[in-house]
Amino acid sequence: MKKTMLVLSVVALFSACKKDYTCECTTSPGNSVDKHTINAVSKSRAKANCVSSSFEDNGTKIETNCTLK
Repeated sequence: MKKTMLVLSVVALFSACKKDYTCECTTSPGNSVDKHTINAVSKSRAKANCVSSSFEDNGTKIETNCTLK
């Protein structure tokens, strides 16, 4: 019985660390905002998937700045 409770406690502890996060990205020029949900992940995994970027298209620099909420 004690082993079962220990195993259930460990499983509950690790599953509690995973939750849903929102990544909010603003793209300029134009300042359009895009939000998407990253489901059932750790905070470090959510940060790794919420990435800012930039590129150049026909001489115009396009920047996307993302923050984790």
